[in-house]
Amino acid sequence: MLYLRALPLNNRGFTIVEVLSVSFILITVFAAMFITLTTGEFSNAVSSAKADLQANVRTAMNSVLNDVRQTSLIQINSNNPSAGHIKFKKITGIDNVTGSYSLSANDIEYTYNQSSFSLERSETGPGVSKVQIFNDITEAPFYSATGVPLEAGGILSSKKLVVVMSGRNHVRGDLDLNFSLTEEVKIRNE
Repeated sequence: MLYLRALPLNNRGFTIVEVLSVSFILITVFAAMFITLTTGEFSNAVSSAKADLQANVRTAMNSVLNDVRQTSLIQINSNNPSAGHIKFKKITGIDNVTGSYSLSANDIEYTYNQSSFSLERSETGPGVSKVQIFNDITEAPFYSATGVPLEAGGILSSKKLVVVMSGRNHVRGDLDLNFSLTEEVKIRNE
């Protein structure tokens, strides 16, 4: 107490300049922390959306490829294929007597819906009815050659199916993520 009385009156507190300087420094530090956290949160949202999109496109692509590799050119061509639709039966074996393929009783059908940006896989047959929908697919996926949409007869001349699976995922604001895979599948001849 005696020490405070010995000090002149103008040395007892902080000046307004000192208080404003400290306030400015603290505001700058908190603003930098806020920007860093916001940027980190946005980066995390983008990374998560990108991973989800890639997984969705890869799952759709793998489903199509696994099914198509188990059929024949004639099966796809005989069911009026288009850029947004293919239908076929899987080959289950070879008849040793005739040398022809034995076919599954179930039909596999892929249909692209442009209005909902989805690819639907359906499997129907005696006692079977399964539907799987792949969302966020942005274009019809079936081609007979790069850039040539699939049509009846086109697959017989090219002897292959080109599958282009493109997807889009909206993050925040105006940011859209795009991802695309392309695979060329050689299909069995009969």
